[in-house]
Amino acid sequence: MDKQIVFIGDVHGCIIEFEELLKLIGEKCNNPRIICLGDFLDRGPDSVAVVKLAREMKLECIMGNHEHKFVKWFRSQGTKVDVYDRKDHYTKFSDADISYIMNMPSHIELEDVIAVHAGLKPGIPLSNQKSDMMHLRYTDSDRKFISLKKIATLGIKETGAKFWTGFGPFIKNVVYGHNVNSITEIRIDQFDNGTACYGIDTGVCFGGRLTALIWETKEIVQVQAKKVYYQSDFTIKE
Repeated sequence: MDKQIVFIGDVHGCIIEFEELLKLIGEKCNNPRIICLGDFLDRGPDSVAVVKLAREMKLECIMGNHEHKFVKWFRSQGTKVDVYDRKDHYTKFSDADISYIMNMPSHIELEDVIAVHAGLKPGIPLSNQKSDMMHLRYTDSDRKFISLKKIATLGIKETGAKFWTGFGPFIKNVVYGHNVNSITEIRIDQFDNGTACYGIDTGVCFGGRLTALIWETKEIVQVQAKKVYYQSDFTIKE
């Protein structure tokens, strides 16, 4: 019998909630294949413990923008901000932890679903979308990337921004994290070709929930955050 596929949204260092969710998944699924959607790091209380647990459990994890930020710092690559913006936990990862982070893939493609951290653009080869997979939220009508900071400053209408799922349909279903559409409910965008996009980052670090999606049954499993660990600086102007 094939393993049940379970996707987990952005953990962001929230180790207690992560442990609780993994326990619930273990109670519901027999030997599941767990795929985490990236952003284990930052914001929450213990990024090191989250990475260590995931590595020791041999969980699969896609590289999110926060892992990529660590990689750029570790390699002294990228912008000056990337190189000098060292988080305290960056120096506390073991060699095994660092290797685990470095080897995270940009996406995981299964028979009927593509798992990414952030987003995709239809009609473009996956090999040409590694940056989008880690960072994408909004684009304009020409598919040009629009930053969250710009949208927060000017507003969605003024920038001509459209959330990436609005350009569907896609060749397969897509499961993603990165963007907190709600701190309680997942986002589902359905298309005429029978595919859908499932956004499962429900903002545990913002005091929301840590969410898992059991793929075969589409059952949602959630753990409520114990507290607000991080305050967002941005408010989207509609």
